[in-house]
Amino acid sequence: MIMDNPIYILVVDDNLENLKVVSNFLKEEDYKIALAIDGESALEVLRNTQIDLILLDVMMPGKDGFEVCEEIKSDKELAEIPVIFLTAKTAPEDIIKGFKTGAIDYLTKPFIRDELLIRVKTHLEHNKSKKKLLETIKTRDKLFSIIAHDIRAPFSSISMLISLLNLDEEENSSDTKKRVMPLLERTAKDTTILLDNLLEWTRLQTDTITLKPQYLDVSTIIKDCINLLKGNAKAKNIDIELKLEKEIIAFFDEVTMHTVFRNLISNAIKFTPDKGLIIINVRYEGNYASIGVTDSGVGMSDELQRKIFEDDNIYTSQGTNQEKGSGLGLKIVKDMVAQNKGLISVKSEINIGTQIVVRIPTGRL
Repeated sequence: MIMDNPIYILVVDDNLENLKVVSNFLKEEDYKIALAIDGESALEVLRNTQIDLILLDVMMPGKDGFEVCEEIKSDKELAEIPVIFLTAKTAPEDIIKGFKTGAIDYLTKPFIRDELLIRVKTHLEHNKSKKKLLETIKTRDKLFSIIAHDIRAPFSSISMLISLLNLDEEENSSDTKKRVMPLLERTAKDTTILLDNLLEWTRLQTDTITLKPQYLDVSTIIKDCINLLKGNAKAKNIDIELKLEKEIIAFFDEVTMHTVFRNLISNAIKFTPDKGLIIINVRYEGNYASIGVTDSGVGMSDELQRKIFEDDNIYTSQGTNQEKGSGLGLKIVKDMVAQNKGLISVKSEINIGTQIVVRIPTGRL
């Protein structure tokens, strides 16, 4: 059995021969093994190593297996690791006690090799599914929080602007319509972009995006994004300058990287004041295609950069013309660049501007 991500199993037993036999069985299935001969050393391993499953004996010097299991389950950092008792204690009261302490299974010695391996595999798969479910719930809750926070404002604006138009119909005032219609159009576009970002981010978090990387010309994607957003730039009298050395070919998924570049350019426009400048440099850099988006905008503090790129929370900010933002744009960029095996870096100074550089591989990695 060959696994993409190694699985680490901790085997705890004071009998060295038992440790050898069990660890050999597990190594044959390509599991990575950690060993401990008593409860204290087992807990030390758990505090310093990422363990996926524990095979635990009961009768050991010092803390017995029941005490060790209770301590594991009382620790928030360790509680979700599945524990299987592997012991010679076969009395019904011992088996019941084992489950009461938090074990997920109880296997008695002497055991059958294939039964042990099947139980290990079953509980590892169960725990993997449980983790995925918890992450899905966490993603759902985060999405609901974002929707509640960010969708309310633009829809309130749209409602208010429509009310003004209705009032305009009663008063037959064309001035109000001329003033309100561009605002209504821009708010509707901003809301659409927000909804698109929410959808893209949710699909990415729930693994429903299937990447189809291929060799493509980066400049074609960049030019398409510029054309898509040129109306936004024109509304603020912002110039976008594209600097290309030559045709730049890289290996990436077109759909997700289009989302990346669209978000980067959109953000640059959003946070650049009227009559500003955005420069996009596309060039080869070693084994990567480097795409740098530099604006003359408001810039970001070190703290803001940390919130956007490192924190798990969503940070919301407004553009120079009060454009709405969900804080999802750069979250999506970061995740999708990683999906394409790329790199991302940022340099920014308050009131000077921001440069975000994305590097995507020129070949298969």
